[in-house]
Amino acid sequence: MKPIIAAALLAGSLVFAAAAPAKERAERPLTADSKALFDDQAAAIRQQMQSGGRYEFVSEAERADVERGLQRIAAVLGRHADAQAFSDGDKAELLQAQENVNAVLTRNDGRRLVCVRERPTGSHLGKDKCQTYAEIERARRSSETEVRRLQMKSPGPSGLPNQADLRRSGGN
Repeated sequence: MKPIIAAALLAGSLVFAAAAPAKERAERPLTADSKALFDDQAAAIRQQMQSGGRYEFVSEAERADVERGLQRIAAVLGRHADAQAFSDGDKAELLQAQENVNAVLTRNDGRRLVCVRERPTGSHLGKDKCQTYAEIERARRSSETEVRRLQMKSPGPSGLPNQADLRRSGGN
């Protein structure tokens, strides 16, 4: 009798395990499995780093890091026709470059959802506010531009004319 119960429990647990949703993995922008696949991914990444792309908020320094990583990956993949022929050193170099590129792109992904818990004034209850990284970055840049515009209009703290007034009057 006990073996039948144990078998039933095992079968039931397997059914529930199969029905449970698989753990979602974060999408990786770059998976350098083969030279042909890598070339397509590298071209797509370079295009998405342009203005209006998914990774448009990558800074110039990070853009240079991504480009160096893509070149390292291309060099490693160019040395081998088959993934089975990789030496341990080449595998390590490939994985390190991939991880560096993926880290930069994931951090600057315009579709990444960022949630912050805020407490409205006068309330003890927090409220979640979620925005994409692109929305946050565009708002930040818009604020910086507006602050610069207002600083150009207002007189300086000493009461002297601001830069815009000096330009209009010829600098004197």
